[in-house]
Amino acid sequence: MGMKKEMLTIFNHDRNIFKSKYIYPVISRRSMGLSLGINLNTNNACNWQCIYCQVSGLTLGKPETIDLNLLENELDTWLEKIVNGSFLNDCASHKVGFKDIAFSGNGEPTATPEFESIVQIVLKKIVKFKLSKIIKLRLITNGSYLNKKNVRHGLGLMKDLDREVWFKIDQVKPEGALIINRINLSTKSLETNLKAAISTSPTIVQTCLLRINKERPSNIFISNYIKFLKPYASQLKAIHLYSLARPSQQKTDLQIDALNSDELKMIADKMSTLKTKIECY
Repeated sequence: MGMKKEMLTIFNHDRNIFKSKYIYPVISRRSMGLSLGINLNTNNACNWQCIYCQVSGLTLGKPETIDLNLLENELDTWLEKIVNGSFLNDCASHKVGFKDIAFSGNGEPTATPEFESIVQIVLKKIVKFKLSKIIKLRLITNGSYLNKKNVRHGLGLMKDLDREVWFKIDQVKPEGALIINRINLSTKSLETNLKAAISTSPTIVQTCLLRINKERPSNIFISNYIKFLKPYASQLKAIHLYSLARPSQQKTDLQIDALNSDELKMIADKMSTLKTKIECY
């Protein structure tokens, strides 16, 4: 694993900056510190094709087979540098703490058949480096595989640790998901997947909001979003509303731009009837 001195910021989430195959560190605005990501989609394949995705060369498909030994060795090396070394002082653009290990990366992490085995590796390293009271485990997911047996078993292994599922909901209507996520997603399947997330872990809904062709999210979208989430709001840990921090790498005929903080706050205020914590990034 080649290591070079780079200053990490929230504006650079390049998975390849330190030349590891599976493990990559980022400064995360939503984690509020260093997040150690596990990229299980090294072939840049995902079952969703979101128009705002910052993965270059994104393709439709499933992840390649995971080299579990290499992943474990890389995770061991990175945790040694972060926990017992000087990585945070040397490579963070400002003083931050080690906040989480995140199953994330260049596609949907739960699509890999090895998900449960990878969770077992992570749990072993948490014990080795005495991290159970220090960091969270986070799964960043579109939820489409949460009812798979290996995924549910993997999440079950985390039940005694501080953990969260960050569940993507950008649109609650099929026509909206077709535009933003470029998939056929029924409202019923979205509901089923969200219930699966809530049943296994504390769940945060994460929603990317954009200006599309110079138009902000409509009041109709906001009303539909509130109506969909209202039955589950009391069971959610929070809702994260965010916009682009880095340019999209996807080809689209649509003009997409980031919303500013005032625009996000205005939408959050309209969603306050949900009676759950709403945070803007």
